[in-house]
Amino acid sequence: MIDKKGYVFPLILLATISIAFFTITLVQLQSSHRDQLLHLNTYQQALNIAYSANVDVLGELREKQWANRFFKDAPVIKTGQNLFGASYDICVEDYNTASYTFNVKIRTTIGSKKNLFYWRQRYIPNMLDFTRMTLPVFFGEYPPELFEIAKKSEIDQLVDDALNTAIDNKDKALQIAKLISKQLTSGDALKQLAALPAGKSLSDIKDASTARPAAENPPTEASLAEKTKPSAIIAELTNLINPLDTTSFDPPKPGKSMTIGDDLMLRDAPWGNIIDKIPPQTSGLQVIGLQGDFFELIYNGTTGYSHINWISIPGHTPLCVEPPRPPGVPAP
Repeated sequence: MIDKKGYVFPLILLATISIAFFTITLVQLQSSHRDQLLHLNTYQQALNIAYSANVDVLGELREKQWANRFFKDAPVIKTGQNLFGASYDICVEDYNTASYTFNVKIRTTIGSKKNLFYWRQRYIPNMLDFTRMTLPVFFGEYPPELFEIAKKSEIDQLVDDALNTAIDNKDKALQIAKLISKQLTSGDALKQLAALPAGKSLSDIKDASTARPAAENPPTEASLAEKTKPSAIIAELTNLINPLDTTSFDPPKPGKSMTIGDDLMLRDAPWGNIIDKIPPQTSGLQVIGLQGDFFELIYNGTTGYSHINWISIPGHTPLCVEPPRPPGVPAP
């Protein structure tokens, strides 16, 4: 019979070593995961700080017009600014005044970690939409040491190169987009893009031969719904809108033009077209009614309307001041 007592200690030792290695591996994984989370949180905090500082720049720029911007005469550089429990350095400077562009560089410091964020932005001089005062032309992240003044030309050149590359690739990208839009399957699109990984074929890619869904075409048939006639709309508006106050005088009241030096306009309707002119201080007018702020009257056999500010009748003393003229009203 084999004596098994000699195997007990090696087995216990092996199990202990295995558990120790497993524990060490688990601790390392947890530590790595924690470091990744800390790095992600730190980066997010740095980005929040930079974004908030850039918003402050735009707020200060909004207070004045471009010609009086706060960084017009020289770059504005501030260091050691505190925000959200960390610090940052900021530089705001003109880039190309002819195109209204300027740069904002923000270097954040959180503990021993530094990040540099760079915005190139364009001011909109003729703002039809007041919610958009600037347009971001470029945003990127660069090594923190490029914040220094001596590195200005270096970081600006990096941004220029990135923008020029985007411009150079625009036509090519449009051509590629147009080309792959005609492909029936995702596999055909991958072939056109030469994007198959090394050592892979279309058979290794799921649904590579499946036809792409057809684009939906909106209906183009003419609507059969009954259209509302303009006359019906006008009739409805007439019922909804209160008409001008009107009053008829029976018998007509004697009236007099109170203008001095200028003729009084006789119009075909209140604030309507001019059909005649009444000389200053003309009496013998027959005022037959009132519509809103206009007297309806008869002058030399012509019926028209003149403003109550210039007509005197019994019981009414005119103001003799020029009334405000609504937009679009024919000039006197």
